[in-house]
Parts: sequence; C-alpha cells; structure tokens
Amino acid sequence: MKLVTKLAKNYINFRGWKTNRKIVVIESDDWGSIRMSSKEALEKIAKVNPHILKSKFVQLDGLEKTQDLELLFEVLAKFRDCNGNQPVITALSLTSNPDFQKIKNSNFEYHSESITETYKKYGESKLIELWKNVGISSNLFYPQFHGKEHLHPERYISRIEDINDIEHQGFLNNSIIGGGVENSRVKNFMAAFEYHKEDDQRNIEMRTEEGLKDFETLFGFKSKSFCPSQSIYGEHLFEVLKNNGVHVIQSGQQFRPEKLSLKKIDHYWGDTTMNGLIFWRRNCTFETYKENRVDHVDECLKEIEIAFRWGKPAVINSHRINFTSRISSILRDKTLSDLEVLLKAILKKWPEVEFVNSQQLTEIILNQNQ
Repeated sequence: MKLVTKLAKNYINFRGWKTNRKIVVIESDDWGSIRMSSKEALEKIAKVNPHILKSKFVQLDGLEKTQDLELLFEVLAKFRDCNGNQPVITALSLTSNPDFQKIKNSNFEYHSESITETYKKYGESKLIELWKNVGISSNLFYPQFHGKEHLHPERYISRIEDINDIEHQGFLNNSIIGGGVENSRVKNFMAAFEYHKEDDQRNIEMRTEEGLKDFETLFGFKSKSFCPSQSIYGEHLFEVLKNNGVHVIQSGQQFRPEKLSLKKIDHYWGDTTMNGLIFWRRNCTFETYKENRVDHVDECLKEIEIAFRWGKPAVINSHRINFTSRISSILRDKTLSDLEVLLKAILKKWPEVEFVNSQQLTEIILNQNQ
C-alpha cells in the first residue's frame, strides 16, 4: 500500500462513531441492473466502436445469472464467524430497468420494467426465488436499495435518440454502455440522482419514493440503508429517504450537484443529517476487475487492519461486475477464488470477527446511539 493511500485510509477512519467489535460488512452495488446484454451484443457494438472496450464495465458487466449466485453462496457457506454466522454480501439492488422494446414502440418515451420481468426475459425466472429463499433466508445475500434504475431517464432518452451517439447503438442491442461523454455533466445518465435543474429534483424524489416502495413489495421489507449510484446526490433526498424507512446513507463521500459541477463533501462515521439520517464510509476495497498487478486480498486485509485499529467496522466495497458471468466467467471464477482466500485470512487473523449485513450494522449503530 502506497504511503499516500495509507495516510488517507487512516484519516477517513480515525474520526466519528466507534465500536470495540470486529465487524465486517461486504457491500456490492448494481444487482438487478442491465449493462451489456450479451457477449454477442458486445462484439457487434465493439466491431464499429472499438474504443468502448477501454471500459471494464462495458467489457465484463452484465445481468447476474442464477449460477452466479449459486456459486457465490457455495463459497460463503464454507465459513463461520465467532457467532456461527456465515459471511454475507449486502447486494445494493435496483428495482427496475429500461424496457427497451416499449421505448422503441413509443418513439423514445421512457418506460421501465421490474427486475423480475428482466430476469424472465433473460431466462433467469428462478433467480429471484433463489435470492429470497436462500440468499435472504440464510443471510448470505441481503438486498438494500441502490435506486429505482441505474440511470437518469430524461438524460438517457436524449442520448439514445441521437443516432450518432454510441448509446444509440447500445440501445439497439438492448444494452447500456454508459460512456462516451464522461466529461459532460448534463449528459452523464448513469448517475440516477444527479440534477442540474429543479424539475430534475422533483423527478428524482418521485422515482426514489417509487423505487423504495417497489423494493418493499419485491423483497417484503423496507431498506434501512441506501447507496446512490456514483455517490452523486443532494440534500433534497433526505426527507424522502427518511419517510420511506431509510436510516443510513452508505455513501459518506458525497458528490453534490452544483450548477454544472459537483462538490465533494466528506461525511464521517456517525455524522447525521438534520432529520437524523446517519452516514458511514466504505473503508475497504475488494474489486478484482481492477488493476491485475495489485494483490487484492493483501490490500483489503491491510485496509481492514486500519479500520479495526480506529474502532471502525470494515465495510468492503465490491461491485457486481466481479461476480457475474454474463459476458465471461473468467473474472467471476477468479473473484470467488480470491474471496475464499480473503475470508479464510480474515478469520485466521481476527477469530473474533463478526460478519453482518448493512441492515444489521444499521441496527447496531442505532442501538448503541440510544
């Protein structure tokens, strides 16, 4: 670990809420969302737009398969903490995706579909039941709210209407590329909660409330925590979140929209909003899709050690891309192998460790604060 990284990790951990317990949480974003629809779609689009292959998310991220969850559950079920509990992935889930066919049929009017409909279209109709009957019931794969969909509908429509935009090619192949104009704030549609005008704020609030209600209908309980896409969000969301059962914002590093730019705001462990929402920070990383020269297990263990040194839970960030095989199974298989090594090392170094999901951590913090 580089010195500057080590200093930064210590800085974000030394302030705020503390606990004597050795708690490990694994938070993983993007579950349920469509990205690249298939390997064939990727090859077709890349044939005339090879630059899209610079993005690992375009190359490798796609809707999860039933087998992906089954193999992940097998790895997690091998381990037990000091309380006899298995490691658990908190799956930050979307509740909807764009309905490509309806959008085509309506001349680019936005329409969405529930993730259950998406799973059916992809031949994964058994996946949601596996998620509920094994993942949730055994506390191996526990959902929390990531948004209604992983996009800003109005901006998305403006991109796909333009036949010269790379996103139009993605749309024609039932895929979301999510790139091409990264430096343009008004055209970045992957940040679902970004706004630069008042109408955007109202639409975001409406979709957030709809998404939280859809989440409860889909999974049978309210989401107590929330992580916005790309950590971009504004304070106008706080009342909507609180009124719909959310207690914690996982993204303590906030990028607040201001005119056509973003302002970075650092919230520390235990910081609260005016209406009582609590912030925490993801302070560890296990992203196997990134730089191959990095020892992901060793780096994560060092970050966990720093978190524990300052009395913080180790909250590990690991996106869905690492665990899905829609485009290729190579990364998924490597991730599962590395995850097994990581969990074994954690238990060996800290036998008193406790594996909890984000909702359980929320309750721990709330109870300690009473």
